[in-house]
Amino acid sequence: MKTSFLRVFWPESSTRIQGVIRFRWIAIVGLIFGAIPLLQVGYLQKTQMPYLMAVIALLALFNGLTQGIWSKPSASQESRILFVQLLVDLLAATGLLFASGSANNPFIFVLCIHAFLGGMLLRGYRSLSFGFLVLLLLSILQAETFQDAKITVNVDTREVFFNFLAQWTIIIVSWGVAYLFASLLEKQEERIRNLQERQLKADRLKSLGALAAGFSHQMATPLNALKLRVDRAARKSVSQPEIQAELADAQESLSECIAIFHQMAGVFSNSTGGDLQKIKVKPLLLDILKAWKQDHPSVNVETHFQEGDVVCEVQALALSQTLFDLLDNAAEASDFKETVSLRLFTEGQSLILEVVDLGKGLSKEVISRLGEPFITDKKHGNGLGIYSAQMAAQAMGGEFSLFNNKSGKGATARLLISMVAPQEG
Repeated sequence: MKTSFLRVFWPESSTRIQGVIRFRWIAIVGLIFGAIPLLQVGYLQKTQMPYLMAVIALLALFNGLTQGIWSKPSASQESRILFVQLLVDLLAATGLLFASGSANNPFIFVLCIHAFLGGMLLRGYRSLSFGFLVLLLLSILQAETFQDAKITVNVDTREVFFNFLAQWTIIIVSWGVAYLFASLLEKQEERIRNLQERQLKADRLKSLGALAAGFSHQMATPLNALKLRVDRAARKSVSQPEIQAELADAQESLSECIAIFHQMAGVFSNSTGGDLQKIKVKPLLLDILKAWKQDHPSVNVETHFQEGDVVCEVQALALSQTLFDLLDNAAEASDFKETVSLRLFTEGQSLILEVVDLGKGLSKEVISRLGEPFITDKKHGNGLGIYSAQMAAQAMGGEFSLFNNKSGKGATARLLISMVAPQEG
C-alpha cells in the first residue's frame, strides 16, 4: 500500500518541476491548517489573516497555472522555469515571515528549506544567484527584527546578532550541502549511464559477433562448393578466353568472400575464447612488433615504452591479433609513408597501449559506431579489425577506444588493460 500510494503521489516519470508543484500543494495545505496555531501563539494577528489568505490564493492560482502550462518543459527551459518557481515560493514565504515576526518567527527555517532546494535543483550561476537572494531576503527580515529589538526594553543585542549569525550559517550550510550532494548524484548518474551504454554496446557487439560467426559457418560450405565448381569450369574453358576471364573474376570474388567469412569466424573465436594468462607485456609487444615489421619493412614505427615492466592477465593470441590489426590500420591510414607510434605506459592501476597514426583521421560515423563490423572509412576494409580489438578488450576485462588526435592529424587507438602487479627486476 505504501509503495502504491507513493507512486500515485510521485510517479517514476515525474520531472523536477512536477515535484515542486506537488510540494507546493503540500505547503498550501500546511499554511491553511497552520494558521490557527499561529493565531493562538500570537505570531499571526487576526488583521493579517486576509493577507495570509491572499498569499495562499495566489500560490494556489500560480500552482494551477504551472501544472497546466509548465509541468513538462523542454530540457533547455527546465532550469529557467525551476528558478522562477523557487523564486515565487521564496518571495511568498518571505512576505509571510515579514508579516508575522520576521527573523523572530520560529518558521524562519522555511528559508533553509528554500536554500536547500535551490542548491539541489538548480545548477551553476542560477543556483548561486538563488542562494544570494535567500541571504538578501533573510537580511531584510533580520533588519526589521533588529529595528524592533532596539525599541524593546531589556533586549541583549549580542544575543540577537548571535541568532542572526546562526541563521546565516544554517542557510549557507543548507545550500552548500545540497549543491555538493546534487553534484555527486549527477556524477554518479552519468557514470551509471556510461556503464549502461557500454554494457548495451558490448551486448550488441557480442550478438553481432555470434550472428556473424554462425552466418560465416553456414555460408562457408556452399561457397567452397561453388568455388570448386567455378574452378572446374575454368579448367574446361581453356579454349574460350572470354569465358575464362569472366570465371577468373568470379574465382577472385569468391576467394575474397570466403576469406571474409573465415576472418569473421576467426575474429569471434579468438576474441572470446582462450584463458587469460599472466604475461610480461613489454617483451610480448616487442615480439609482435618484430614479426609485424617483417611484413612491413618500409614502415617506420617509433616505440615509446615506459621504463620497467608490468604483468597483465591477457589472451596472448587475441592481443597479438589486435596489435597486428591496429598496426595495419595505422600504416594504411598513413599511406605507409608517415611514422606510426606505439606507446606503452601506466595510468593508475591500468596499462595503456596506444597506436598512433598521422593519417586523415576518422569520420564521425566510425567514431559514433565504434566496433560495429563493416563500419569503416577504408575503401577495401570491412571494419573487422576494430571489432576484434573491441571484443578482445572486453574479453580481457579492459577497454578499447578510438579517437582523432587533438593536433587535427591522424587518430589514436587505445587499449586499456588492468595490471596484475609491477614486475621487479
